[in-house]
Amino acid sequence: MELKKQVQLIESLPSPDFILKKIVDTASSSSASAKELNEVVSKDTGFVSKLLKLANSSYYGLPKKVSKLTEAIMILGFKTVRNMALSIFANEQLFSFKSKELQLRELWIHSLSVATIGETIAERIGFSNKEELFLCGLLHDVGKTVQGILFPTLFDAIVKVSRTKGWTYYRTEKELEVPTHEQLAEMLMEKWNFPELVTLAATRHHRTDDFGSSIYTDVVYITSLSTYIAERMRYGDNGAGAPIPIKHNLWKELGLSPLILKDIARMSAEKINRLSEFYST
Repeated sequence: MELKKQVQLIESLPSPDFILKKIVDTASSSSASAKELNEVVSKDTGFVSKLLKLANSSYYGLPKKVSKLTEAIMILGFKTVRNMALSIFANEQLFSFKSKELQLRELWIHSLSVATIGETIAERIGFSNKEELFLCGLLHDVGKTVQGILFPTLFDAIVKVSRTKGWTYYRTEKELEVPTHEQLAEMLMEKWNFPELVTLAATRHHRTDDFGSSIYTDVVYITSLSTYIAERMRYGDNGAGAPIPIKHNLWKELGLSPLILKDIARMSAEKINRLSEFYST
């Protein structure tokens, strides 16, 4: 398919509505105050309800119930509010297409798992912005949802061939010579005007061997490793017939050890179960 045609189809995909976009923009602004974010969020009563539900969920395990929006914002933090807004949008609008080969809930759980593992790795290595790793993991496979929405027959064919041949999803795309989910993700990120680090995580987590030095190298490496762990631990299902290859000794470059990785997997499993319960209700 011609690139021009792909771009036209990308333009037809849903975008966050005005209020949701305002929430994301305000929560992402370094100059915004809690009062400003509270005013924006309060305009969406459905989102307020979900935000309070998350703050009171077992994921955070707070000693007392949070009943005020301002409290929830202060407890969760601006970037968690942003991530939650985008999570709800992605879950409701992008992970809702029909597939004969893959249960969409399993793809969603896989994405949540990569996000959670990435956040946990960030905590263990002292990465300064763990919330960014969560967002990168959450959207790392967004290109697959683009395939599923725009080209459902192609999406099912890729999943089927990948599993039959025992190939990675990305290798299957290359073997079939079709638009890859990385290419489609890049177009979608451009449409949404997303930051570079999120775009790189979505477009380079399969190809870390030739990823040069960058201020976002650790972000790409962590997203790649998180994807690998999620696949090996069978957290959800991303439609692949084999785990992604990761750069040799990548975990060492991140300052991790087999013992720490085992601990990360254990901690992540507990978080994933709690988050999955939250988003399933």
